[in-house]
Amino acid sequence: MTSAWNWIGIIAWIIVLALLVWVFHNIRVRRIKMIVERKKTFEWPSLWLTIGELVVSFGLLGGMFFVTFNHRVDLSSSSVSITYDYQPLVLRVGSTGSYYVAVDRGSATKPVHIYNYWEKGAKYTVSSNKATVITSLKQAKVADAGIPWSQTKLAQMDRQHTKAYVAKMTATYKPTFMNGLGVHVGHQAMTRWLIRVPAQSFINTTDLTTE
Repeated sequence: MTSAWNWIGIIAWIIVLALLVWVFHNIRVRRIKMIVERKKTFEWPSLWLTIGELVVSFGLLGGMFFVTFNHRVDLSSSSVSITYDYQPLVLRVGSTGSYYVAVDRGSATKPVHIYNYWEKGAKYTVSSNKATVITSLKQAKVADAGIPWSQTKLAQMDRQHTKAYVAKMTATYKPTFMNGLGVHVGHQAMTRWLIRVPAQSFINTTDLTTE
């Protein structure tokens, strides 16, 4: 269900589009009057008015496009709420031994790896664009420097799940005016996975068990 806050953006879009239509209609009517009533094809005041109307209307349209489609996520701001979920990994057995994560390697034309992991009997898949596999908590600080992972919580999960778990961070847009203007309230701003394994040997890069 769409949050009531998002109606700020919906109404703003309607107003901006209606204004754009009115501006073009007004320019046409004004030019017709200039030709028919005043027998002229050009007037400086009319030109400056036309330019002003176009600048304002396209400026508003560009602003709406920016807040709606080019809204960058700032995880340190108060405009998003962040939640975390931690689940233990399930050990698998492959042709080269036991592993927690199986990797589908990327190619030269598509250099994105696909990570496959298992938890509670279910298989999950996530791309390397949204996930990081680590064998040490120190790697999280470097590989995911912009993600607010709690080192204290990760250390606790290390002890609880013997260094084999997946941490999922979900950032959701809060009900604020700017988020409403961009029609983002209640939508996910970002999802990030951190896959923790005890050692590199628990990452399978040679085969993938199909199910």
